[in-house]
Amino acid sequence: MRYVKPVVRILLSIMLIVVLVLAFVYMPKQRCERISSVVHTQNESVTVGPKDVDALIANAGIEVVGKAVKEVDPGQIAELLKANPYIENVNFVHFAGRKLVIDYTLREIVLHVFTPSGDHYFVDKEGVVVPFTPKMQDYLMIVNGNVGDSYKVGKKAPKGVRDALSLTEVILANDFYQAQFRQIYLRGNNDIELTSAIGGQTILFGSVENAAEKLANLKTVYEKGLSHKGYNTYAQLDARYKNRIIATRK
Repeated sequence: MRYVKPVVRILLSIMLIVVLVLAFVYMPKQRCERISSVVHTQNESVTVGPKDVDALIANAGIEVVGKAVKEVDPGQIAELLKANPYIENVNFVHFAGRKLVIDYTLREIVLHVFTPSGDHYFVDKEGVVVPFTPKMQDYLMIVNGNVGDSYKVGKKAPKGVRDALSLTEVILANDFYQAQFRQIYLRGNNDIELTSAIGGQTILFGSVENAAEKLANLKTVYEKGLSHKGYNTYAQLDARYKNRIIATRK
């Protein structure tokens, strides 16, 4: 009996080697049956879905389905997808049997920016400019005003827009702020205005410096002041000063 276990180990090792050899010899001769794309996104809308990936590959003239596995270059497909402005990262492209698996992550789009000339584009959480697509249906923070007309897809957004993004990050971290403030207007010289969803007040916010403190002061005014006096009592709230809000009646 003492020889049984070593023999079993040897047989298992031989079987494993045979399986690996067969896989090495026959796998490349197998033909791809389908493409399986797995998409990761923080947005509700999917800007590039599995069907879009199929179309990108087909439009690039890359044959996959029906081709021998060894004739398909996963690296070429990965580079094609990396060039797409809506895709942040291609996690992997590899074969699982006769199936080509593509796993990728989309950019998290946060801002919808409107330029003075009437053009518009998106900005992701990293501050990168992303081209407009009607597939994006999320309720995004709107940025307009003195944003400038100069921008480049795939590059960092202009300074004022990045300031708006910094403020948006604070707003999105709080349910009250997120429901109350949906539009940022850039006045120039790092001066920001917010538009209130409840009451419709224009809010003079100033720079993004001390944004968390200013937003907290505004929340206090809405919850402990305007909720009693009436949300439509004031036309403007000025949050530019430390630890106080100046209200202007309608």
